[in-house]
Amino acid sequence: MSEPAPSFPALPSRHKRSLAAAIVSMGMVNLAMGIAFPLTALILARQGVEPGMIGLSTAAQAAPVFVISPFAARIMRRFGPADVMIFGLLLAGVSFVLMALYPNLLAWFPLRFLLGSAATLLWATSEAWINSLAEDERRGRVIGIYSAAAAAGFASGPMLLVLIGTDLTPFHFGAALLFAAAAVVATADRSRTYFGEGGSTTSAMWKLVFIAPAALLANFFFAAAEDSLVTFFPLYAIRTGMSEDSSLVLLTIAALGAIVTQPLIGIVADKMNRLDLLIGLVVATLGGYLLLPFVMPAAIATGFTLFLVVGLANGIFTLAMVLVGERFRGAELAGASAFTTAMWGTGALIGAPLSGIAMQAWDPHGLIAAVVLIFFAYLPFPIFARIRARKSDAEQ
Repeated sequence: MSEPAPSFPALPSRHKRSLAAAIVSMGMVNLAMGIAFPLTALILARQGVEPGMIGLSTAAQAAPVFVISPFAARIMRRFGPADVMIFGLLLAGVSFVLMALYPNLLAWFPLRFLLGSAATLLWATSEAWINSLAEDERRGRVIGIYSAAAAAGFASGPMLLVLIGTDLTPFHFGAALLFAAAAVVATADRSRTYFGEGGSTTSAMWKLVFIAPAALLANFFFAAAEDSLVTFFPLYAIRTGMSEDSSLVLLTIAALGAIVTQPLIGIVADKMNRLDLLIGLVVATLGGYLLLPFVMPAAIATGFTLFLVVGLANGIFTLAMVLVGERFRGAELAGASAFTTAMWGTGALIGAPLSGIAMQAWDPHGLIAAVVLIFFAYLPFPIFARIRARKSDAEQ
């Protein structure tokens, strides 16, 4: 006879509204990214822009993290998470409208910087907010759902491109959804007290470096790999013999894998050692990406491989959020979330240009080689963290 599922106290209604707002916000900003990354790459490629320059355009979207992240925690505490997310969603929507009006490489550099500024605020704020609401005993489950919403946004982006085309129309459609999401978040709890307690945000940033490097660096390496894949996979698939529509469908299937797997990974994370799980996910992700060039361009085998490998890779992001939430509260949680967002932006800033250069050097498999090297470089960090944890347990 199976054990009964653990029961948890019902959440207050204002917490439910706040959880819904954080999930909707993350889903919508990732929808914007799911549209922007492949659509801009395809449009610029049709204009004759080289992959290396497309990578720099993508980096312009990641660059604001260095400007916004140092102030993100202070902004959260001053205005409250709901109002910050409303502003971020409106700013992202305006960016999309302007990108549709001025569809060229030079104009998109500042506009993608504007879009990246909105995304930085949304990522940092929503991660801190949902971690502040999640209880320790079900943190993995709550964040798993949150991560699934993020993956759903990425999945919806390429699917929209398949349904409505790869002209400028998706920018208008995405802007309308972002404005609608801002209206939804406006109905949530507008309290400004979520991050009013705890130590300084600066101390949280440095504590995270020394105490939890595996959690901190997960965002850096995951973003470097994911932004590279989302930006360049359509071009990679086309150059291995697939059509443009097929490449976008496969990108959607990959994101669907993340949607399905994140709640499951969250449940597992609440039941086993989270560092052991993190190591297993990194190793499995490496194996999946090494297999990918051998199954392309067979559509079914490629779709199945992408479904699994992207789902497992997204679990790295989910576990990083859980590990941060375990260690920080109040103002320190806001600072830690801002810092991990900075690491995300740094990874995106570096990953896409390097992958673009790799594709030019080894066409087209340089993309997969770059992604494999990114995850391989991350693997020692969770291994060393687990060894350190075992030594600490043995000493106690």
